[in-house]
Amino acid sequence: MNLKKILTVIIFNAVFCAGLSAQNEKWFGSDGKILPQYLDDNGLLAEEFLPDAYEFTSIEEAIVNPERVIKLNLSEKNLTEIPPEVFLFPNIQVLDLWNNALTEVPEDISQLANLQYLSLNENKISSLPASIGELKNLLMLNVGQNLLESLPEEVSGLENLMDLVVDENRLKSLPENLGLIFTLTNLSANNNKINFFHICPGGFMGLQSLDVSDNEIETFSSNIGDCQSLMIFDAHGNKISVIPEDICKLSHLPYINLSGNQIKQFPKNIGKMAFLQMLDLSRNQISSIPASVSGLKMIQELDLSGNGLSVLPKNISSWSYIAKLNLSGNKLKVLPAELYKLENLMMLDLQDNSLAEGEKEKVRKKYPFAKL
Repeated sequence: MNLKKILTVIIFNAVFCAGLSAQNEKWFGSDGKILPQYLDDNGLLAEEFLPDAYEFTSIEEAIVNPERVIKLNLSEKNLTEIPPEVFLFPNIQVLDLWNNALTEVPEDISQLANLQYLSLNENKISSLPASIGELKNLLMLNVGQNLLESLPEEVSGLENLMDLVVDENRLKSLPENLGLIFTLTNLSANNNKINFFHICPGGFMGLQSLDVSDNEIETFSSNIGDCQSLMIFDAHGNKISVIPEDICKLSHLPYINLSGNQIKQFPKNIGKMAFLQMLDLSRNQISSIPASVSGLKMIQELDLSGNGLSVLPKNISSWSYIAKLNLSGNKLKVLPAELYKLENLMMLDLQDNSLAEGEKEKVRKKYPFAKL
């Protein structure tokens, strides 16, 4: 390439980068600071404007106007370390380092005081620095699919954190006071080695979604009923043998998945969970269903396949909204008359039971779609 062509490329890149960063220019004053009318209560570019901020995708592009960098995406660039230039962007709020080859996060991460969204998933990180707890504006932290064996207790100091993803690591536990992040609404920690889920007193009051599936959990804190905001509870694929009775205090919880555990019985007061809509207890060791299930008046999907049920309770006609019922892989020989009163049923699976042919014929007549 001759000198003229080289100069042309340099000039083009400079103009191109300047033009793109100008997309962010409208938010900034001449002093390099974001104009007051665009700030939120924490002095950052307000959430409503963040989607429109230009996303820089290289250090070379971003370094042209470092104070204008709000969003930086360095994913899938085979990085082995976080480029030191990242710490020269004082206004950065979104940093995506997904799918690189990072092995550590430097203590200097605390310099990114305005950071709200940090994605470090799919790397080779084995530990996080304590200084990560100083990112007081952080709303989302994703460190899934790494090599983490523990999280620093300082993570519990992320007082504005709403979304924490630590899936597919090697974690054996979570920070003891994690539940004291009162802003936390989503916690995803599936596919780790966690054996006990601790809920500190008054913890996880604002948590709406909890996914701790595919771990080694044997039991939960007995105060799980304190998680009054919970809407999704997924703990399938663990070693849980007893469902804490305290869970029945979560009367507004609509979704529970506890499939693939070692559970032997329902909680006695399961009927108090009046707003439960989806319950999956498949592949457990349950041999009977308590009469209190009649209280599940809002249930729409129930999966009890792969258990040891030989009898169904007679009061299930109260399940007037149920649309999907899976009872396959049990020991049922007869079905209660109430089963034939479920007028909204659209899926019924009774395969791999011991039903007599006469009973099967009754099912076919009422529910032609049933799997037998």
